[in-house]
Amino acid sequence: MANDDVPIGRRVARWRVRRSMTQQMLADRLRRSKSWVDKVERGVRALDRYSVIQELAHVLRVDPEMLLGQPRSTPAGPPDGVDDIRAALARYNSPQAPEQPDELRRQVGYAWLSYQHAHYGQLVRVVPGLLDAVQGARSPELLVQAYRITSSLLVKLGEADLAWLAADRAMSAAGDDPILAATAAVSVAQALRASNRDRLALTATLAAANRILPAPSYPADHEVGGLRGDQTARQPHDQRGEGRGGG
Repeated sequence: MANDDVPIGRRVARWRVRRSMTQQMLADRLRRSKSWVDKVERGVRALDRYSVIQELAHVLRVDPEMLLGQPRSTPAGPPDGVDDIRAALARYNSPQAPEQPDELRRQVGYAWLSYQHAHYGQLVRVVPGLLDAVQGARSPELLVQAYRITSSLLVKLGEADLAWLAADRAMSAAGDDPILAATAAVSVAQALRASNRDRLALTATLAAANRILPAPSYPADHEVGGLRGDQTARQPHDQRGEGRGGG
């Protein structure tokens, strides 16, 4: 419950103005419509999910408690479990024996499902062990997936710099595979956007897109010349034929 009577939508509008952002700018950073922002600020649309409030607070660079009208608690460190994720990212050799690929795919799928259902607290506890497991397997595909999950989770937890590190690990794991590199670049762009580095995020996205686009094919010079020569050779013959027909 909030400790004052100011609606949360009005607080969102107040902080948006303080950050010199228009409704459209806020909507773009949230990947939502301007209409959605307008309805939130007018109280027409309720903010009943804490994950959405966290996302708003992150973009507006305030604590979620400020939007909720709650007194700010004493400064705290990173969310529980983030230090374990940081330690797992700092390890380059897995401390455990590699597991079977099918079991690892099941774990990666479970982690993605947990993320999609916003079970972040549960996922924080799972990610360190998952990172250790996929490092032992040395599968580029599984490594990219695990690092992408880690990066996405860290963005949601407000750890943008650590999220960028995880996304960069995904890019390294992708190697020369253009598809894996492109999917990893999505995480790089998300982490950079969370750090308010929109231009770098766009650059990373375009670079990945260029890697997977097919190279344009042009006809060889001799083919162009041959076609042009063939057309040139035919034209006098056709004209002569037309002349005889007309005569």
